[in-house]
This record gives sequence, structure tokens and C-alpha cells, in this order.
Amino acid sequence: MTTSRGVLLVAVSGPEGAGRSSLLRRLTALLGERGVHVVTTQGHGCFLCRRFPVPPRVREEGEPGERWARRASDPVRRGSLPRRAHAFLDAAELAVRITAARLTATARAHGRQAVVLTDRGPLDGLVRFGPPASSAAAGAFRRLAGRYALTLLVETGTDTLLGRGPQVLAGSPAALRARYRSWSARLPHVVHIDGARPPSLVAAGMLEQILDVVRTPPPRPEEDGGGAEHGADARQHVVLSVYDDADGPGYRGGGAVVVGPGYRGGGAVVVGKVARRLAEDFRVTVVTAGRRAGTEYRDGIRYVRLPVGRAGPRAGRLVFLALLPFAARRIRHDLWLESFTPPFSTGLLPLATHAPVVGIDQNRGTETLWRRYRVPFVLAERLGLSRYRHLVAMNAADASAIRRLSPRADVQVIANGVEPRLLDESRLGRGQFILFLGRIDTWAKGLDLLLDAYDRAGAPLELLLAGSGTPAEERRLAALVAARAGGPEPRIHWVGCADEERRRQLLRDSAFLVMPSRHETFGLVALEGMAYGKPVLHFDLPALRWMRDGGDVAVPPFDVAAFGDRMGELARDAALRRGLGRRSALAARHYTWDEMTGRYLALAHRLLDAPAPARRPRKRGTSWQSTR
Repeated sequence: MTTSRGVLLVAVSGPEGAGRSSLLRRLTALLGERGVHVVTTQGHGCFLCRRFPVPPRVREEGEPGERWARRASDPVRRGSLPRRAHAFLDAAELAVRITAARLTATARAHGRQAVVLTDRGPLDGLVRFGPPASSAAAGAFRRLAGRYALTLLVETGTDTLLGRGPQVLAGSPAALRARYRSWSARLPHVVHIDGARPPSLVAAGMLEQILDVVRTPPPRPEEDGGGAEHGADARQHVVLSVYDDADGPGYRGGGAVVVGPGYRGGGAVVVGKVARRLAEDFRVTVVTAGRRAGTEYRDGIRYVRLPVGRAGPRAGRLVFLALLPFAARRIRHDLWLESFTPPFSTGLLPLATHAPVVGIDQNRGTETLWRRYRVPFVLAERLGLSRYRHLVAMNAADASAIRRLSPRADVQVIANGVEPRLLDESRLGRGQFILFLGRIDTWAKGLDLLLDAYDRAGAPLELLLAGSGTPAEERRLAALVAARAGGPEPRIHWVGCADEERRRQLLRDSAFLVMPSRHETFGLVALEGMAYGKPVLHFDLPALRWMRDGGDVAVPPFDVAAFGDRMGELARDAALRRGLGRRSALAARHYTWDEMTGRYLALAHRLLDAPAPARRPRKRGTSWQSTR
């Protein structure tokens, strides 16, 4: 342990069917292995709760139960007198239990860090009795909650809770979960834990959160009550912000996002990889979008979700950009890494914080949006970029463009990465089909150009399109494919969204990849295909010239005839594909995630380890490159 801050009081809360007792035993063993003295207190309510089941509170619409008490949600009508007295008794016994446990922990710790774990907390009492928020009973539980350093709320699905635990008698599992969420938003230091995962992973996530609190020194008098995140012994805090979360629910992959619904892409993947690498040396928080506000922990990283998902994909991005400065003011940090979010790209975070801000140009595409929608987002982008002093681009061409927009900025070029793979010589040059893999966006991804080129190519291999997009874009692609489906056997197949396993299979079994994009920031899919030893056919865009001489085949931009000719040549010549594929695999070895995330780690150390006056950006032209 890095610091000692007395006895920490931690509650494991949640419905009785969520396995709290078993998680408490796992946590006790894990903390003991790390030299933390642990005192546990088991409790299932006061002595009346153990002898007599708590009657269900006033039922909501659709919930089972008797109407024996007044409606608890009515702030004027406080419920029956026996129920109020029972709530006070429950709170008093919980207070006595935790006081005794803290005294025991202090006496037995002998100077070591001590933690008191309870398998029940004030949050459970509030859910069980359901007092009005303004009542004295609710106030008693809230005062108790203030004594806890942490409340871990274990959330599970309704199927897990169904038929388990007497609390379910107080309402449906869905209503029970809703009450926990409602009360948790009113109490301090509550962290939501995904209890649907295997118990070992749940316990590991809870352990990391407890250790994070242990490492954090108590707030100094001049700091606010939100908890200090700075101190001589505490690790420095790095925050990353990105609209999408590659590891969160609903991730569908398939290329970077320009404008469209919440389909995740390259930016989310990069931020996830970088966050895990930075967590080796720093405390890391990722700010991302969600349907509701909340905090969760995965792999020792805190994820803070801004509630913008219900606004829809396009409006949600605008709201996310608007909320970022407020998040930067609320979350204490030493360094902020911002992955730009379309359509305005920049979130003007340097205006909201005195800490260094690094802008990561993952999805900047305002010029494309101007050509497509005639909306001058580029004006807001130019204004925003001029405020940044540290920027990261994916390729040298974009870095040059950014330097023109922000001449005073220190612009680094750090490419995307790929997992290293052993080259299977026996598969070089082989393949069953031509593959397009990415987001379905007919104009930006050049799918109309690709289909025209395939018609001209007369290739002996079929064309597979894998990916997903907005409903409108998917309908547009379906119409384009259907228009070319003449003959008894169609040769163009759209297979829809590809999960990770399907993605690997398509890359492994393809003959080569096609990337007919009108706009790209990097082309992560191309790098993944190169790692499998597959040639990549693409238009010669400046942003894709990192592939030059790496087994790629480039044709003049938007020359459909040339694209079709080279597509037919690659489809017919296995020996040509074999030679290009070998060069592709060798080139991909220069772009491993370990190398690329290590450069972000080095950048973070350079900005945080130097004295404050030395944090000024270097002169233009001195940035180090990730390209060969």
C-alpha cells in the first residue's frame, strides 16, 4: 500500500440475490493477500428484520403487494408509524455494528491499513423501507452513508434476481433495481459494479476500486468534499475522453465514425488500448457517453459515463461536446487526453482546465462534412484547434494540416496499432473472396465506387461487404447491391455486422482487402489486414501513404477504371498476392500496440514529469514520428 488513511468503511450493497456474502468473502481474502487487515460484519437488518420479514412497502403500479401503508413516494405522507420506527431501529443497529467493527479493526491492525467490510449498507436500508427523501428516517440513513468511504452497488439482471431473496417480495426485480439506482444517485461515494460477470472478475474490479481509495490521501482542508486526487504519495491522474467505448455494451466495430449513430470505431479502440497502457504508471479515468450517468471500473480503470445516449446519435455527440468542459471542471486531473468527436471535433477543453490537454485527431473530418452537407463545421474546428498546445495525429499528412491550423502546437504523429501475429507462409496468396470491412457509409467509404469498379474488373473472386451503419445507409447499400444482382448466382454479398471472431475469420480467409474510401484518418482495418499478410488496394489518399511500399496497391484517387483493373489483376494472380502479402505482414510489425501505446505513455511522462515552466511545447518540426 502506498498510503495509510486509518480505517476505511466499505459496504457491499445490492439485492439479496446478487451474491453479496460470497463477494465479501472473496474481497476479504484478496485484501488480506495485499497486507490489508480486514474486519467483516455480517448483517441482514436489525433483530426485528431477522425475526419478522419486512412488509412490502406501498406497491407501485404493476408490483405485487398489499396496500397496508401509505405511499412512500409522497413527501407529505410518511408511511405508517411502525414502519418508520422499524427504519430508525435498523439504522441504529447498523451504526452500532460499524462502530464496533471500526474499533476492532483499529485495535488489531497494529499500524497496517485496515478496512471494515459490511455486506449491507445504508443504501440497502433506504431501498428496504423506502422512506420519503425528506423524512427523518432517510436523513438517518444518509448520515450513516457519509461515514462510508465507499459503497459498492452490485447490479445484476432481472433474471438473476427472479425468485431469489425476500426483498423481491417488495416488488418486481426491475422495480427493485430502479429503487437501488434512484437512491444511489442521492448518496455519496456509490460505485456501480456489474454483477453479471463471473464472481472472480467482479471481486477483482471491487478490489481495484477499494485499493484506489486506499491509495488516495484524504482531502486537505482547502479542497472540496469531492475527494482529493492529488498528493505527494498518490499517482498522478490522467483522464481520457471519447464519445464511444470499445469495451462497453453495444460495441460493433468497423472503422472510425464521422457522423452517424453510435457505431464505435477506431477512436474507441485506440483510447481503450492507451488507457490500459497508461494505467501501468497513472490513475486513469475514461469519460465516455452512456444512456444514463454512472461510474464503473474495468481492469483498474474508472469509466465515467455522461448521460447523452438518449439524445440520439447526432444530438448525443453535440451534447457530449457541450458537457465535456463541465466534466473537466468536476473531475480533478493532472493531464487530459481528448479524442476528437465530430462534427466540431474539438471540445475546447483547454479553456476549462489549467492542466495540459492533448487533442487526439482520430475522427476529425470537417472538410468531408463540408463537401457532403455544406455545413461549415471547419470554422469551429479552426477556432478550437488554435487553443491546443499538444496534438496527436494519426499520419504525417494530417499532422501537416493541423500545424497549419495551430502553428504554436506541438504536433506528434502516433499511428494506430495492431496485435502482432505469426506469419503463416502457407496461407500467403490464398483466399476465397475480396473483402471490404468497415462502416457502411456509401459516400465516405466509397462503396458506390467499389461496386462500379468490381463490375469493370470481371474478377473471378466474389466480393464480400462486412459492416453496419445507419438504417438509411444500409438501405442505400442494399439497393446498390440488389441493382447488381443479375444472373442466377449473385457475386456481391453483404454479410452485415461482424463481431470480433467473425472479423478475424473474414480477414484470414480473404484474398485481399479493398479500401475505396473518399476520406480516411488512418485506416485501422487496412493495418489489421496487413497483419494477416493481405494486400490492400486503395486510392492514393495522403492519409493512407503510411502504407506505401508495405504491400499495398495504390491507384489515383477516385479513378474507378484503374481501381477495377488492379482489382482484377490481384484476383487472378496468386503469386502477386503472395509477394505483396509477405511485405504487408512485415510492414505491420512496425505498428504494434505495445510500440504505439508506449509513445502515448512517453508523451504523458514528458508532460507530467517536467516542472511546470518546462511544459511549453517544443518548436514546430521537432515532433517524433511513428512512421518508418
